[in-house]
Amino acid sequence: MNNKEKLYLSLSVVVFVATLFSILTSEVSSGNLNDSVAIHWIILFIFTLLLPIFNLAEIIINRDDWNKFYWIGLILNIITFFFIARYFNIDINIFTELFN
Repeated sequence: MNNKEKLYLSLSVVVFVATLFSILTSEVSSGNLNDSVAIHWIILFIFTLLLPIFNLAEIIINRDDWNKFYWIGLILNIITFFFIARYFNIDINIFTELFN
């Protein structure tokens, strides 16, 4: 088993848990991107945006073997993205733009 698989999965789990912990321990019910944002949110944003790209790249490169670690990491990254989008009231208009 490759160490890169375990690294991506462990980073995905850490970012997911850190996001849940940050949301649950926050003093406000929803975040505001217009005010100053704490440094841990910026780091979580960066990891939330970069980890799915790395997981998808590894899935595409390693097409021959089905690796569940990359897929679990990708699913956790997508769930984390939706948690952050909901916390900061980011509107995802993908479906409304497609069907209008």
